[in-house]
Amino acid sequence: SSIVINNYSALENFKQNNGGASLLFNEIEYEFPAVEQGTDLEHSFYFVNNGDAPLVLTNVKGSCGCTNVDYPEDPINPGGKGVITAEVNNSGKPVDKKFRVSITVESNAQNPKLRLTLRGITLENK
Repeated sequence: SSIVINNYSALENFKQNNGGASLLFNEIEYEFPAVEQGTDLEHSFYFVNNGDAPLVLTNVKGSCGCTNVDYPEDPINPGGKGVITAEVNNSGKPVDKKFRVSITVESNAQNPKLRLTLRGITLENK
């Protein structure tokens, strides 16, 4: 499997928001390198609760059956960090065409619904 490593470093100097939980991601879009069909892809989106109340992720799901999502189910206190990991199976993706899947994140944050996007190109098996 192709695993890309990123981290929380983009979230170190965040601005605190008042008025409830708030969700700040290190990125909201990611493009995988081109890989052969049948490769399992994985990417992690790192976030911090930059609000002043505990954050609860109420529903996190992929846009298609090819995407599995793992996310924290316990409340995240103000200043606390978490990660949403997405696994994409590109077996059914058309060869030599761009694919795009999204992850909908619903929470009790000030912006209660947002979308993370994953893109890539699937190559023919050699």
